[in-house]
Amino acid sequence: MTIPGSKNLQPEIAMTLDELFTDSHLLPTVPKVVFDLIELLRNEDAAVSVVARKIELDQVLTARVLRMANSPYFGLRRKILSIQDAIQLLGFSSIRSLVVSSGLTGTFRKVEGVHLPAFWSHSLRVAAVARYLAGKTRRVDQSLAFTVGSMHAIGHLIMAGAMKQPMAELNAAHPFDRMGRLEVERQKFGFHYGQVSARLAARWEFAPEFVSALSWFANPMEAEQVDPLASVLHLAVWRVALEREGLRIGDAQHVWPAQPADAIGLSEDAMQDMPAPRELASDLESMIA
Repeated sequence: MTIPGSKNLQPEIAMTLDELFTDSHLLPTVPKVVFDLIELLRNEDAAVSVVARKIELDQVLTARVLRMANSPYFGLRRKILSIQDAIQLLGFSSIRSLVVSSGLTGTFRKVEGVHLPAFWSHSLRVAAVARYLAGKTRRVDQSLAFTVGSMHAIGHLIMAGAMKQPMAELNAAHPFDRMGRLEVERQKFGFHYGQVSARLAARWEFAPEFVSALSWFANPMEAEQVDPLASVLHLAVWRVALEREGLRIGDAQHVWPAQPADAIGLSEDAMQDMPAPRELASDLESMIA
């Protein structure tokens, strides 16, 4: 399968995107309960009791979803004691986000050269910013933006496992959460971690809009048609990288990504009014506990 956005740039390392997915033992498999739930939650008419029973089959997933649902992030006024309660209060869209994000954190136990708590912290900051921006634009479902944000860098883990030496060298020279990392990877390897994430999402049979956003968020204006979710994710990654480098919006070192912002009707002033990514994600630590 060809993931859009990939280009033949004469990579330095002789490994293509297809070759990266040749060794299936190197690839994570989505837990069956998570896969079943993704399918079930696509049906808005599914019975709450059926969804609750499916989640409760996995005790670890149940605990993570309940911790997340009870975090201040969702701002609920009373404690949620059961999965069925969580579904009724938060809705299927939010529960789908919790299931996917919680399931992903349990899929990767150890990746050589990657400090997983820091990786998930970064991913959740991107997810929190994406959710916030989706709410401001009103063109993207907030829960979908959160889910895609939480998964956007999964490809980094796959690349780190399959391309240990070149990734270690690149990480030392240009950490993956710094500004410009995606373009550096595209120049060096011919593809970037977002496209690897997209390939994995397609392999897991995630929705087309999910795969498209992961494919194009690095350069959303290269897509054949406007993809609001890709633009939201692009801005979220940009904002988190800006914080990582200790910079503020408007600093001369980095130019405001005007085209993706204009595509979703987001102004620079609106971005400046947003709380810092670390503040938006501060209540999400239960996800990586």
